[in-house]
Amino acid sequence: MKVRIKIFKSNIERKLKEKYYLKKKQWLKKWDKVLEHGHEKMTIMFIPHNEHKIFNFQISRFTILFFTTLMVIVLVTSSYAIIKNTTVKREEERLLSNYKDIRSQIIRFEQLTNELDQELDEIKPDIEDLYELATNNNNSTSIWESSIVSTEDPSMRQYSAILPSDIKILRGMQKDLLCTTNTVKTIKNFIDVRNKVIYDTPSIIPNPGHITSLFGWRRSPFGFGRDFHAGIDIAAPQGTEICATAPGIVISSSWGGGYGYMVRIQHKYGYETIYGHCSKIIVFPGQTIKKGQVIAYVGQTGSATGSHCHYEIRLGGVPINPYPYMSKMW
Repeated sequence: MKVRIKIFKSNIERKLKEKYYLKKKQWLKKWDKVLEHGHEKMTIMFIPHNEHKIFNFQISRFTILFFTTLMVIVLVTSSYAIIKNTTVKREEERLLSNYKDIRSQIIRFEQLTNELDQELDEIKPDIEDLYELATNNNNSTSIWESSIVSTEDPSMRQYSAILPSDIKILRGMQKDLLCTTNTVKTIKNFIDVRNKVIYDTPSIIPNPGHITSLFGWRRSPFGFGRDFHAGIDIAAPQGTEICATAPGIVISSSWGGGYGYMVRIQHKYGYETIYGHCSKIIVFPGQTIKKGQVIAYVGQTGSATGSHCHYEIRLGGVPINPYPYMSKMW
């Protein structure tokens, strides 16, 4: 069995070798033909018109093929270089156009930056004045010296010497805006507190009409010389609504002698308001009153020469001039 296998293997190897040598011989014959044709000489002649001297030379097909291939390579390379050069020029023109646009935008940005910086400098005094009012601090310039955490990128510090001046202006504006933001918050807190105080204190007119008598000494309307008027008289038609000038609690709502029908309301911070000569009262003692709520109606009760509301403000039990608390409304 082993002998048969060896014989079979040897036969296969022999056949393969024979085929290999046959193929090799065929390819060598073809290659020889190619070399034979390639080395064939061709004569090229240049004949002038006068035919005095004819110039000719011989060249092989391989040489012609080489120069032809070389020429094709040169033409392809040149065409590629021309196309590439055209593309590069177009890209360069596009980049130049973009650069001009960017440059114009940068110039505009520089102008806007300078304008913003000037406007910020102009409003600084107003911010300082508001800060003084809100904090009662005369050293208002200290708000621009407050310590603020730097937002600068540490990696940009090495380029600080070559950065445009506008970057430094913007960083200064950033610091000023942060200071302004903190100041505005302080002012807002102050205004919120003041608004609450104003809301809780008398600050509106009790009824529409016109003033007929101010606070202070005056000629007596009853013809008995001079007397001290502890409030303001606001004339209005009979039945005109009278509103509370601040939130509070009704102390009394009844007859008050010369005041006629009157309402007394206790407010925060020691303020008290009185509304006299009412024709009708619609609140009762102990009732909680909102600012602007109708409490009575204008009349002519008590010692009154006409239809009006006698309006008083007392602070700590002492009458004070109501006009500053309502002058902005007139």
